[in-house]
Order: sequence, then C-alpha cells, then structure tokens
Amino acid sequence: MAVDIDTSRWNALYPNYIDSKKKVFEGRRIGLEKAVEQPHAAEMAEICQYLKIPHLLEMDKYYPRDWMIGGRVRVMLKTPEGAFTHPEIHNKKQLMLKMGELIPKLPSRAKGPPPQAIRGAASCMTAGAAAAAAAASSSAGSGAAGAGAGGSKAERKEAKREEKKAQKKKGK
Repeated sequence: MAVDIDTSRWNALYPNYIDSKKKVFEGRRIGLEKAVEQPHAAEMAEICQYLKIPHLLEMDKYYPRDWMIGGRVRVMLKTPEGAFTHPEIHNKKQLMLKMGELIPKLPSRAKGPPPQAIRGAASCMTAGAAAAAAAASSSAGSGAAGAGAGGSKAERKEAKREEKKAQKKKGK
C-alpha cells in the first residue's frame, strides 16, 4: 500500500478459525459443514481480494494455540468513519462463512486441499535439520530406520540424540 495505514485495529483472521479438521477448542469458529479442510492464509487473502475487502497478509505471524500453522490475514470491515467496506459482509463471522464457501472453489483447490506435510513441520525445517532427518531415515542399520516418521518413542529419542551429536561435531 502506498499510504501508511495503521492495521493494528483491523480484525485478525487465522486459518484455524475456518479449518474443518480443528475442533472448537483448537480454534475453529464456524460450523463443520461450512468449514474448509486445511485453509491457508494466502487463500484467505485471495478471497478478501476477490471480495474487494482491504486486507493485509502476514505470513510471519502464528496462531497462539497452534503455532505450527503460519500466517494470518488482517481485514478492515469498517472504515474509521464507521462505513462498511463491503455491502454484504459486516462482521468476522460473515466473512469466515463466505471464505468457507469460496475457498473450495479456488483454482488451486481443484485437486483438493494441499497435503499436510507441505504446510506442517516439514516446511519449517532448516536445511541442516532436513539433511539430518534424511540421513537418519536412510540409515538402515542400528534401529534408526523408522525413527523420523513415527517409530517408537525410544527410537525417536535416540535419533534426536544422534542428531545433536552430529551438530555438536559440526560446530567444532
């Protein structure tokens, strides 16, 4: 935006608010039948742009209850003078319901929701952690083979210990 606008008073919308895979105590705010499977903040911003609602996409912000899900959208539903920015949408709930209706119709959703592995922890890994995880999963001896993808607690603990040793050696 060319003009410096104070967005701190705009409404914040997190993907968890409209995620059909979340329970109410995990942050979902609309009914299951109207919610979307694994929404992304960029998709929410795309809907705001389609509806011509002033918004700001903040990918570096995280939902406090579920900090693995990145991104939020700030929206201005009312101007400082008190006028609504959209003729039909006057509050957050109406906007969330509209997002739940429109996100499945996006061209990026033609093949269904994005896989969880792309959105979740795998995308947050650093290059070193990803290399260590790949090395741990490729070593077929010493019981570390299934440790990265859901082995027993002891195997995961051992893999983590080995990763720390490798990082410590690398630092010397």
